Amino acid sequence: MTRFYLVRHGQTDWNQEKRMQGQHETDLTPLGERQAIALGERLEDVDFDLVFSSPQRRAMKTTQLILGKRDLPVIPDNALKEILMGDWQGILIEDLMEKYPEEIDLFWHHPEQYKREGCETYDEVRKRAGQFMEKTAAENPGKTILVVTHGALLKTLYTYFKYQPISEIAHAVHPLSTAIAVVEKRDGIWNVMSWNDTEHLAQLEEESSVSDSANTI
Repeated sequence: MTRFYLVRHGQTDWNQEKRMQGQHETDLTPLGERQAIALGERLEDVDFDLVFSSPQRRAMKTTQLILGKRDLPVIPDNALKEILMGDWQGILIEDLMEKYPEEIDLFWHHPEQYKREGCETYDEVRKRAGQFMEKTAAENPGKTILVVTHGALLKTLYTYFKYQPISEIAHAVHPLSTAIAVVEKRDGIWNVMSWNDTEHLAQLEEESSVSDSANTI
């Protein structure tokens, strides 16, 4: 059995502004940093054998804050990057809804049909993320692994773990900032033990503002 703690990065400026991020580089807000620190405190008794992160700046910073003083190397992996959004990156979601109503509807509600030039499809994201999870689990039996990544990728992985079609991404819960999912690969089967766990955020005074990043990519 291999156990994974999958984490979405902390809140960013563009999460607050409700802009599409995709693979564009953005930074954590002060709240995002506090979220990551709070998660690190919650996970301080978990003995991680390995740590992987998306190489994107917001994910790497989140990882560093979670680890704190732990002497663990962080392994960046391109398979953990957010979905590539092309020319939508940096655009306000409300503007996308006005300019591309049909395409944005497919992106959110019919992911199996979503396809744009210069962008990744959900199927492409699931293939790279699924391959990463399978390879990492196979090479590390009995280990506990931290993985820090992004919202759309995690939603996509949820359907992979549940053996569901791509269309079910539309119904998967989009993880909040620094939400934890615990997933195990046991006897060749993926099991989701918990999803979108944000108990560590209860201590933050600004907890009510966390939801503003729930549906930004």
